Amino acid sequence: MSIKKSKPTNLFDFLDFIREKPELYIGEKSLTALYFNINGFNLSCWVHNIEENIKPEWKGFHDFVALKLEYTESTSGYRNMILEKNQFDEIKSLNMFFELVDSYKETYK
Repeated sequence: MSIKKSKPTNLFDFLDFIREKPELYIGEKSLTALYFNINGFNLSCWVHNIEENIKPEWKGFHDFVALKLEYTESTSGYRNMILEKNQFDEIKSLNMFFELVDSYKETYK
């Protein structure tokens, strides 16, 4: 008997949903694939006038990653910073991304 999960209701729920089976939901275990899905999620929210009101706000994640990975600025974006720190290994980068998201959520509780 399987337990039916509810649909994700915000970006953090969406990320938890994908974390379990990235190959199934985004096609491969890749930070870049997830990055484009996140952008699509955010675009959909904008197009449909959906205010997520999540805490912490997603827009602060770039700066958080820059600080954690010891970059002086976040202009390259979280994806590029994480990929660079992992020698552009998509799987390692995806794993680090989820660790950083968890840390980001905990830091701002």
